Amino acid sequence: MIDRYKHQQLRIGLVSPEQISTWADKILPNGEIVGEVKKPYTFHYKTNKPQEDGLFCERIFGPIKSRICACGNSRGIGDKKENLRFCEQCGVEFVTSWTRRYQMGYIKLARPVTHVWYLKRLPSSIANLLDKPLKELEGLVYCDFSFAKPIAKKPTFLRLRGSFEYEIQSCKESIPLFFTRFTKLKLKQVLYRFRDREISTGAGAIHEQLADLDLRIILDSSLVEWKELEEDGPTGKKSKDLKIARRKAFLVRRMQLTKHLIQTNIEPEWMVLSLLPVLPPELRPIIQLDGGKLMSSDINELYRRVIFRNNYLTTLLTNKYTPVELIMCQEKLVQQAVDTLLDNGIRGQPIRNGHNKVYKSFSDFIQGKEGRFRETMLGKRVDYSGRSVIVVGPSLSLHQCGLPREIAIELFQAFVIRALIIQQLALSLAVAKRQIVEKKPIVWEMLQEVMQGHPVLLNRAPTLHKLGIQAFQPILVEGRAICLHPLVCKGFNADFDGDQMAVHVPLSLEAQAEARLLMFSNMNLLSPAIGDPICVPTQDMLMGLYILTSGNRRGICVNRYNPYNRKNYQNERIEDNNKYIKEKEPLFCTSYDAIGAYRQKRINLDSPLWLRWRRDQRVISSREAPLEVHYESLGTYYEIYEYYRIARNIKKETLSIYIRTTVGHLSLYREIEEAIQGFCRTCSYST
Repeated sequence: MIDRYKHQQLRIGLVSPEQISTWADKILPNGEIVGEVKKPYTFHYKTNKPQEDGLFCERIFGPIKSRICACGNSRGIGDKKENLRFCEQCGVEFVTSWTRRYQMGYIKLARPVTHVWYLKRLPSSIANLLDKPLKELEGLVYCDFSFAKPIAKKPTFLRLRGSFEYEIQSCKESIPLFFTRFTKLKLKQVLYRFRDREISTGAGAIHEQLADLDLRIILDSSLVEWKELEEDGPTGKKSKDLKIARRKAFLVRRMQLTKHLIQTNIEPEWMVLSLLPVLPPELRPIIQLDGGKLMSSDINELYRRVIFRNNYLTTLLTNKYTPVELIMCQEKLVQQAVDTLLDNGIRGQPIRNGHNKVYKSFSDFIQGKEGRFRETMLGKRVDYSGRSVIVVGPSLSLHQCGLPREIAIELFQAFVIRALIIQQLALSLAVAKRQIVEKKPIVWEMLQEVMQGHPVLLNRAPTLHKLGIQAFQPILVEGRAICLHPLVCKGFNADFDGDQMAVHVPLSLEAQAEARLLMFSNMNLLSPAIGDPICVPTQDMLMGLYILTSGNRRGICVNRYNPYNRKNYQNERIEDNNKYIKEKEPLFCTSYDAIGAYRQKRINLDSPLWLRWRRDQRVISSREAPLEVHYESLGTYYEIYEYYRIARNIKKETLSIYIRTTVGHLSLYREIEEAIQGFCRTCSYST
């Protein structure tokens, strides 16, 4: 459908029987109205043509061949008989065969049936509106007991199991004597008429109750009851408080459902079907295989079951001598057939075909990865998009992603060609394309300039919430995988074990502005559902932080009193005296020198080292006592702690401070320090 802003949209909801008939009905020139599927047949076995009023009828759904009716007559676009829309013989409309993809039909049900989604799906919408237990409603729908019609405007549920299963002779004894002159047949008719007038059962009883509801009264009464329960507060009894909490939750669900129905102008009785829509034939096709065999959609077989049972119920209702018990049994079978069509297996054991395979119902037809929406409607390929495996990009910023050159040149090829022609680096379109194919250096320079002004969108299926698609600034990387910052993985619910992501290029200025202002990953740091931080270290990052900071933590005590520990120190064995001599731990003046030594592979990531520290920064607590104190002849002394060494002069002034650490700790400290400084600069610019 198209809204007032001319945007195409799809809305799923309840519709009235009048709307269903409007979708399907067509008026022929002779005044006949077609649209109702009356017969459970598909194609004739001799002519191989759709049978009239069947599931593939050309009068209802349109011609199989464009502008050719069932008789074989045709009408071209420039035909002189412009007013001739329908064939005068067969009644088929002269339209394109594409009509069979959207033209619907309907089955007129002999008795109403409830929509199983609104009855059995939890929470049950029908049970919420009627404020009745679901088991009682199910028993009423499937004719296990009946519903007494309102007497003095006081409707009540009465279990009347077997009330009308008495023999005629026992009924005679309980009625006035003037009924005794009636024959058994006439008495039976009187009892059945009495039952139809006073007792309701099946989905018709549900329809009557839903039609009598006033949604605004339900909304107001539910709100008043909820406020009363809220004001009463807890009673102190666990069981009673639990019951009150459940009642309050039920009232909230009831108010939400009622408010939604009021806002969308949906009537509650539409949950009970009197007209069953029939899908267009092209959405449930019958395909002929190579060997001449036919392969049909499961929905066709489920439709046939509904039509068979509904036609038999119609026959029973037209016969006034049919026992009521037989009608109720057949009504239950029709309800079960419609339930199977809409959602096979929702009531328990699913229905299977002759090969012991479960029939695929309408719910299976639209849900899941292979459903109508995700595979057919949303699973289409679009221009300016690509797909690849994601890998970690530890050097990227939070708002950046790494695009492989192969993907980037395909996505931005049109922009690169335009830039080459504008800057007169290529004389024509063909020359620009040849330069791209030859992968000349100027192409990569133009590509980097183009990418600076175009954000990209990354999407990981399934897109279940807002953070399933985010915007990033693309960076060219080597390889064939998309590089991603590990902090944004939680929003995508992704990890680096082979997950794939799709990349899209927003083209319009509005889309680019939305991507930069609203969809960039550094602007979506909180969960839209609960407000908690979503960009937090997980999995690989936590393991990396642990390894980075899990160096030698045993301090100087191990160094002094256990010099022969091979696990933590590199020892050299001297054969003369059979002793181990520990290598001296290196000393660095700055953290840059230590990290440079690590990059030159002179020390390891967890190798202990001594680093000169700033004297104005406190490193020890006031209560910590030194392990040793070394004095020199000039009065200078050294206080040795477990992880520190402080040099002081005779005046107790601090001369130097050295801390015992590892390269891993230094790297983490520098990252945190740079992040804090960047945050402070950002705050100073904003103020």
